[in-house]
Amino acid sequence: MNTRARVLSVASAAALAAVVLGVTTPAQAAAPAGLAATTTVTTTLAESSVGGSITRDEVIERAKYWLGKSIPYNQGATYPDSDGKYYRTDCSGYVSMAWHLTTSLSTQGLGSSSDVYEIPRSDLKPGDILNSYYDHVILFDRWEDTAKTKFSYYSFGSTPVKHVTGMSINAATFDSHPNGDYKALRYKRIVDAPVDKGMTNLTAVGDHTGDGVTDIIAVESSTGDLYRYNGPGYVGMAARTKIGVNWDSMSTIVGTGDVTGDGVADIIAVEKATGDLYRYPGPLYNGGSRVKIGSNWDSMTNITGVGDLTGDGIPEIIAVEKATGNLYRYSGPNYVGGGGRVQIGNAWNGMSTLVGVGDLTGDGIAEIVAVERSTGNLYRYSGPNYNGGTRVQIGTSWDAMTNITGVGDITGDSVPDLIAVRSDTQKLYRYSGPSFNGGSAVEIGSGW
Repeated sequence: MNTRARVLSVASAAALAAVVLGVTTPAQAAAPAGLAATTTVTTTLAESSVGGSITRDEVIERAKYWLGKSIPYNQGATYPDSDGKYYRTDCSGYVSMAWHLTTSLSTQGLGSSSDVYEIPRSDLKPGDILNSYYDHVILFDRWEDTAKTKFSYYSFGSTPVKHVTGMSINAATFDSHPNGDYKALRYKRIVDAPVDKGMTNLTAVGDHTGDGVTDIIAVESSTGDLYRYNGPGYVGMAARTKIGVNWDSMSTIVGTGDVTGDGVADIIAVEKATGDLYRYPGPLYNGGSRVKIGSNWDSMTNITGVGDLTGDGIPEIIAVEKATGNLYRYSGPNYVGGGGRVQIGNAWNGMSTLVGVGDLTGDGIAEIVAVERSTGNLYRYSGPNYNGGTRVQIGTSWDAMTNITGVGDITGDSVPDLIAVRSDTQKLYRYSGPSFNGGSAVEIGSGW
């Protein structure tokens, strides 16, 4: 790793051909307590923990976080990732950040680490690296042609480059960029994300069918179609009704409760292409009824409906700011930023999932549950401010679950329940409150 001043770039190069394929093995995690103990769970996390398994998509998203920030090259300095963890500001520190390593390695460290192994250059996939032991390292992005003769990469590099379609591009061969000792390496904890053939963005929307049981909506991953499912089982074709199309254009869908005063629960959703926030009134949530109520909401994560926290009869939401990890409360019906939001916490980027679950403690204020990224532990937080002093650990290994959704009381015991999907099997489980322990889990569906 040399000491030239470097800036971030994305580049393309001419590649050499090879035929041997490399293989990587996903890490395994224990099943949540009370579920089948003999079943292992493939950990393919949407958001990784430090030093844990990480998908290729997340590696590239983490790489993009530093791109365009004009971070000066300095081996003695550091800069934070989107979670606030600091990494050294040089080429290998950049790769360490993208891989979410526990510390910033050097090019020598990357080349000799037991967590990294060599692969043929033709087997390079997004998130792999080309490493020159004593000079420089680049992060592979994608092949630019089917013959695998050109590729794009991310680099903490120095040479002024031209811009193509908004990205910085540079041309070279493997043997001339800048010398011939680059080795194709793969991180052992990187995993290929599975093709999701089930449902996503599961969202509770209250009782739409008049049977007194909460219904949910969900987007079919393969088609983008939006379906409503009737509780309490949420299973079978008889339980679901198609109510929309093209909902894969939205990145986040959140049930808010009734914010329009018509007695029917509404939802809000963030548009992928623009980051704009829209409110959709129920019960069909069709595009013609939507109202734009905000912008730049792609800067927020874990947007969660929590009911009325302020006593004005209108539900609030909470959300975590990606850049800072701050937790904010937004008041309805429009959930505007600026003066409309109140910071109620910090360091919430340490949690991978936040879910509103209703009142579990009997104080009339909704609680949330959250999964800690580094441990997979499930915690309950009491409102209205959800500060760390109120948290209680109520479970382990919840990083094995996805689409965790509070659905209110669907078992008739007057205590809120939640549902969640096992990521390895795509089976849907119901958990009974207030602790949602594994012993209360009941399988209620498959193919989710």
